Amino acid sequence: MTGVSLQSTKQSSAQSKQRGRISYGLLSCLILAVAAMAGCQNLAPSLLTAPDPILDATQLENVRFQSPGGSGSRGGGGGGSGTQGPATLLNNESHRLKLDGPVINLENADQSQLISAVIFQGNTTLATHHLKRHISTRAGRYYDPDKLQQDVKTLWRMPEIAKVNGPFIDQRPDGIVITIDIEERRSAGTIDFIGNRSVADKTLLRESGLEDVAHHDVHKIRIAKTRLEEYYRAQGYPRTQVEIREGNEATDSHVTFLVHEDRQQRIWKVDFEGNTLASDARLKSQIQAKPGIMKIFGGLAEKKKIDQDIVRLEAYYKSLGYFNVQIGREIEESNDGRWLNVRFIINEGPRYRVREVRFVGNERYQSSDLIQLLTFKPDEGGQPEFNSTSMSEDLTALRDLYGANGYVYADVKAEPRFLEEPGYIDMVYRISEGEQYRVGKINVNYNGGNGITRREVVLNRLSLRPGDLIDSRKLRGDERRLASARIFATGQETGGTPPRIVVSPPENGSEFDRITGKEPKPAGSGSRSSGSGSRSSAPPSGSGTRVSSGPPPGGSGSRGGPPSGSGSRY
Repeated sequence: MTGVSLQSTKQSSAQSKQRGRISYGLLSCLILAVAAMAGCQNLAPSLLTAPDPILDATQLENVRFQSPGGSGSRGGGGGGSGTQGPATLLNNESHRLKLDGPVINLENADQSQLISAVIFQGNTTLATHHLKRHISTRAGRYYDPDKLQQDVKTLWRMPEIAKVNGPFIDQRPDGIVITIDIEERRSAGTIDFIGNRSVADKTLLRESGLEDVAHHDVHKIRIAKTRLEEYYRAQGYPRTQVEIREGNEATDSHVTFLVHEDRQQRIWKVDFEGNTLASDARLKSQIQAKPGIMKIFGGLAEKKKIDQDIVRLEAYYKSLGYFNVQIGREIEESNDGRWLNVRFIINEGPRYRVREVRFVGNERYQSSDLIQLLTFKPDEGGQPEFNSTSMSEDLTALRDLYGANGYVYADVKAEPRFLEEPGYIDMVYRISEGEQYRVGKINVNYNGGNGITRREVVLNRLSLRPGDLIDSRKLRGDERRLASARIFATGQETGGTPPRIVVSPPENGSEFDRITGKEPKPAGSGSRSSGSGSRSSAPPSGSGTRVSSGPPPGGSGSRGGPPSGSGSRY
């Protein structure tokens, strides 16, 4: 029994080994078959063939003209969408030039009108391919002189290029050769200052504007020279001159400014001659060029500021009726040149008086009623002397009269008219009344913040209600009241502006007209007072008084967006 068992075991073992060898052989064949199907040449080199070459060296020159995707296919390839051709050549139909217009077959194109090459000369640090990226004139395209001129202008604007010479055109049978000669800017080198004793190099470098200049720019260097001289004059050095010793040429690598610095001058005294209207102290309050504190702090002598003071004094005299005033000035230097005495010479001339006051354009009010509001007018006391302050007060009174009665768009202008008789003028007030408006829907809008302020909090601080005649004086008071409530960001805080109330007309056919039974007007039928401040949103359509606060629109909208409203126009 034991022998039989051992013999059976040996036979089973032999059969198992034979089955293992058969399985290994089948697996090897399967691997070789898969490798052959996948194109693995390393695993089955005898089963695969090497592909034919696609292009030779001469055909590579025409690859740029192949249309996108290639219209030809290699021999025996059967799946392409284009015309069949040899396996080693590009099809004739694929040799095409892509232009702004139709596709041109290069074989039929006039080669003499095509650009064969674009050559750059003179570039040492700028790569040629970098320059070609900035232009649209390329090899293989038709020659376009307008486009070439635009390309030259583009090269001129490049900060790395100092000068562009050309382009030079060479017409050849096989095409056009374009040569562009450029001169590169040098990198910005060191900037030195020589001769400056009172001003530090760092300050002069900042004032010159050359701190962040990366390339040597002769134009900017010459501008820097002027800026330095103006800076010195503003600091009381009227005769300081700046000279460019190095850097005035495009080939220079460094910049050197030579400063011929003179003594700093200050104002010692200011006098006035010929003034009878006002005292010297009063006139000194109108000018800026004056002695400094204790002759030390301030008081720098700046000729430009002294000339501007002449204009300020003339404006002051003309505001008081001296329209023919003439003002000059004299400047005296001390022996050492450090101090100046400035004298203003004044020829005041006659002071003009108001002979008559007239109104033009007033229809709602009679001229006799309007003149009662004026304080600056002829009366029993005679003809008043002209005074711009009094005229401004009368303008405010006339505007308030119209604005308090709903004429919020009324415009009043004062026009002094000179007469042939010297020394007299007529005051003409030109009035554009506009329409009368009442308050429509009041819209409260917030912009910015969280919009936690209730609408009623704002409305309770307003003195106008829907249906009231708009009073511009009350609107100004309401703005002050809202600003003083400190529930919005105000102009005193960083980034905040006080609340505003802006009035604008409503849209045609508004709800207020429907309620009051008014016929729609063709040009707007009510009023809308709207505004923007620290927390206002974009104005809604419609009309009414829209009170808002905050910076310009752009933040969060109002709580419960205001509906469209309207007012009534009479």
